[in-house]
Amino acid sequence: MTNPVVDIRDTGRNSAKSLDVQALSDNVITSATSATTGTIAVTADATYDVSFTQPADTSIKNLIMIANGNLVTGGSSGDDIDFDLGTAAGGGQIIDEKAIADDNGSAVTITANTPLYIIDNGIPAAANGFSTMNGGPATSEAMTLAGSLYSAAARTLHIRLKPLASDLATAATTVTFLIEFQHLGVTPD
Repeated sequence: MTNPVVDIRDTGRNSAKSLDVQALSDNVITSATSATTGTIAVTADATYDVSFTQPADTSIKNLIMIANGNLVTGGSSGDDIDFDLGTAAGGGQIIDEKAIADDNGSAVTITANTPLYIIDNGIPAAANGFSTMNGGPATSEAMTLAGSLYSAAARTLHIRLKPLASDLATAATTVTFLIEFQHLGVTPD
C-alpha cells in the first residue's frame, strides 16, 4: 500500500516538484457505478426507486441524472418532480425530497439525454442550478445535504424520483443515474 500522505516539495521557484505531483495523482482513485429506473409513468405520487452500493471509505464525488426521454411536469404550482437520496428508500438521509423540476405554475421540462449534476465534485446543485444548461429544467430547488456524502463502511443507498400533485404531462421513459466515488483511504500500489 502506498502512503496516502504525499509531501509536495517546492522546487525553489514557487512550483511543485513534478515527482511529488505524480505521487499525489497516483493516490487519487475513483470508481463509478450506475443504476436505471423502471419506466416512469405519468402518474402523480408514484415513486421510482433505484439502489446502488457505495464502497467503504469513499465520498460521493459526482451524482449525475440522465433522463432517457423528456420528463415534463403538469404545469400547476406544486407539480414538482422530487429527488431523494438516502440509506433507506424514500428516507432522505442524505438529500431529502428536493424538487429537481420545480413547477411554480408553469410546466418544467427535463430534456432527454441532458446530464444533470445533482452532486458535482462533492458539491450539491444550487437552486435553479440546471437552468443555464441546454435542456436542463428552468427551475429546481437547492439539493441541500441532510447527511454526509462520506461513508467509512460500504452501504446501500437509494435514489427516489417522485412526481407530485398532478400527473406528469410527458414521461414513459427511464432515468439513469451515474455515481462516481472518491476513495479516501490508503490506495493499492
